[in-house]
Amino acid sequence: MIPAKYDPEALHRGVQLALECSDVVWYHSTLKSDLCGCRLSSEEESTAIDGAMQTAANMAQRVAAQYGQLSPQELLEVMNIKFVYTTEELRDPYLYMGLYEPAIRTITLNNSTLLLIRQFIRENGLEVFTPEADIISIALLHEIFHALEEETPDIYTRSDMLERKLLGIFPYKRGLSSVSEVGAVHFSKCMAGVSYSPCIYERYLLMALNLLSIDFLPPSV
Repeated sequence: MIPAKYDPEALHRGVQLALECSDVVWYHSTLKSDLCGCRLSSEEESTAIDGAMQTAANMAQRVAAQYGQLSPQELLEVMNIKFVYTTEELRDPYLYMGLYEPAIRTITLNNSTLLLIRQFIRENGLEVFTPEADIISIALLHEIFHALEEETPDIYTRSDMLERKLLGIFPYKRGLSSVSEVGAVHFSKCMAGVSYSPCIYERYLLMALNLLSIDFLPPSV
């Protein structure tokens, strides 16, 4: 598949605006796109994002202290996690970069998605913003965080952090899957040492598939 052609000046301006957005703005956008149907207050959003970012930063520090400065591939080896590629159709539900399967301790990267994003970067001159060589490491680190979540009891990103009432009467607590995603994105950014938000790759994918316009490239809150 050949990515859509965009006016280079307009695209570069849109990417620059997107990458100037703070991590918090990106993560607010991630929470708002969650399909759980659970409306969050501004305070709940801020608390969830702060908790996920701190959890990810602490995990990155712990991994560095335990294993040293290893590449993602080396880290997978010492953690005894398998890593394979697959080739999926470029349509839902296959529009993902990576998946972690805890039952078989395996990370699967979707080569179709990764190749399309890399092609989009090359053909639109976006290397100066987001080097295509970064994408594999970031995708692996994202899934490594999910593997670490599975091994960390009571980790914040998998906790029931929201207080709700059933039928408006009975109190209960629930989690939010997008908080785990925020943690994984932030962990990958910390570990890879990149200055930009890895969330930009999802925007590239949607634009390459003609599912997103330049006007909506920067995240909104």
